[in-house]
Formats: sequence, structure tokens, C-alpha cells
Amino acid sequence: MKLEDIQPANCFVLANQLLADARAIRDELGRSEDTRPVPEITGAEPREVYFEAIVAWRKAGRLASELGVEASSPIPVTPKLADLRPGHVHGLLEGISAQRRGIKQTAPAQAVEPARQPSDVLVTVVRLNRDLSRSLERPFTPSDVYRSVALAAAYATRLGATAAPAELQPRKKPADCYERLEACLARAAALVGKRGGKALAARGALPDVLPGDCYDLANLVLGELAYLHELTGDAKALHAFEPEVGGHRLPSHVHQLARTLETQLSALR
Repeated sequence: MKLEDIQPANCFVLANQLLADARAIRDELGRSEDTRPVPEITGAEPREVYFEAIVAWRKAGRLASELGVEASSPIPVTPKLADLRPGHVHGLLEGISAQRRGIKQTAPAQAVEPARQPSDVLVTVVRLNRDLSRSLERPFTPSDVYRSVALAAAYATRLGATAAPAELQPRKKPADCYERLEACLARAAALVGKRGGKALAARGALPDVLPGDCYDLANLVLGELAYLHELTGDAKALHAFEPEVGGHRLPSHVHQLARTLETQLSALR
């Protein structure tokens, strides 16, 4: 099938096959099911599904490494975010499937449901990421979350938004970080709308938040900031060779940086 012919319904089928495989692996590893509700998501765009699928790519790669499975080919090249189509999402999901080759795959093919939309695919990929997180021996940590938020803040700085670092508040929990990242995502979505773009809306509190949940959400925030940067023609470039944030981080550090990013986004018009 040609890239331009692929629809969200095709992505939905593949995402559900990956989810079924992830659940089979989780059961085989003796891990419990994640029964928490998924936030209600509407109006998602393919780029937002793509950034959540990148998280699944990373988690599947880490799981493959832990289980001694040979690594797959590199991640597909990402097009301009404004040009991103369901076909690009499908290609990334196919890459995840290939990355898991040699683990255990049992899911049968499913029928295509033409009415499915990107929001349906995104919800399924969120569930996929939760199951992958349950299977990992080395889960994603606040340090991983911090790096994604720091990159989002760097994009905001290139858009002209600067802010003094927020005061560090000790003893913060992942739930506190998740709340601030939700606020950042809402502000980023509003900015996308002001520039003529479309962005998702999410409703519903998440109970018992884990660092992996914050990592998933942080990468959605990062994707929206990257898209805003692309929409802004005079934005300064963000160079790949710039130093990456390192060091061990606590939830309080993530919370501090997310609050700083929220202030940056509030300054943008």
C-alpha cells in the first residue's frame, strides 16, 4: 500500500496487533495488567500519534535489548511535521513490529474499521506504552522525563520565550509532574490553534501516576513544541549538536522544569 493511501483505520489495526502482542509478552513475564483508565482524547492529529509511537519504539527497543533480541533497523526518517500523514505513523508502527521480531507475536490480523480516527490510534498507542512499561526491567525514570522536557523548553526558548527557573519544590511526586505537563500540553495546543493548526484535547485524571506516564506525556508536549517551532518561520534553529541535559533527576526537578516551561508558554502569543 502506498504511503498516501494509508488511513488512520490501517494504523488502528496495526496498533491493536502490537497491543495484543505486548499483552501476551507481559503475561508471559508474569507482570500484572495496567487497569487504569485512559484519558479521553479527541481531535488528535497524526503528528501527535507519531510522537507517542516514538515512545513505543524506544520502549520496545529497550525490552528487546533486555530479552536478548537482536536490534532492528534504525527509526524511519521523520518528515516535516506539517507534512506528516497516517502513512508515516503506519511506517513507524511497522518498525516497532519489526523491532519486536523474535520476541513473541501471536495477534491475528484484524478487520479494518473505516471510521477510526487518529484519536483512536493514539489511545491504543497509549495503552501499548503502558503494557511495554509493565514489561521492562529498567523502566523510564524522572531523568528520562527531564531530558524530554528540557528539549521542549529549548524549543520554547527558540520561539522567543524565556523565563527564570521556577523555585524548586521538594518531595514532589510523578502525579505533580503529570499535572504540570498536562497544563503545558493544553497551552501548547492553544498556541497551535492560534497559528491555524489543529491539536488534541484530553480529559480525565490519571490515578497512580508513574514516571513512565510522565515520559509518555512529556514527549507529546515535546512534539507540539517542535510543531510550533516549525510553524514559526522566523524561529531560531535548534542544533542537534547542542549539549544534552545529563545527570540524575528527581520528580521535583521535573516539576520545576515543567513549571518553567509553563511560564514560557504563557509568554508566547
